[in-house]
Amino acid sequence: MYNLLLFWNIGKKVYEDKSSNAIEKYSNHYSYYYGNSYLFNRENIRLMKVFYICFPIFYKRLNKISWEQYKLLFKINNRRERLFYFYISLFFNSNFEETNDFITNDYYIRI
Repeated sequence: MYNLLLFWNIGKKVYEDKSSNAIEKYSNHYSYYYGNSYLFNRENIRLMKVFYICFPIFYKRLNKISWEQYKLLFKINNRRERLFYFYISLFFNSNFEETNDFITNDYYIRI
């Protein structure tokens, strides 16, 4: 399991860095520092930024669901809907497959 707190903090740094090459800069830095070029590639750094933007106040609840579940939630544009699926995943202590089922079965619309 990945350290979601680390991902959230990296996303915060990238978000606060207003330079045009922030994603590339942090990707290079963390790949070198942690030695994992796949985990810190540009796409994952971009997702970490999205992670911080979508969940800026959920610092204490970050590790309650998996990174894969967060990646599902990032695809939802509607903030209320995204938070609905976040809370329902927390409530049911769901795994990736269950969260995916909630989303594909449109629980937000049904309830």
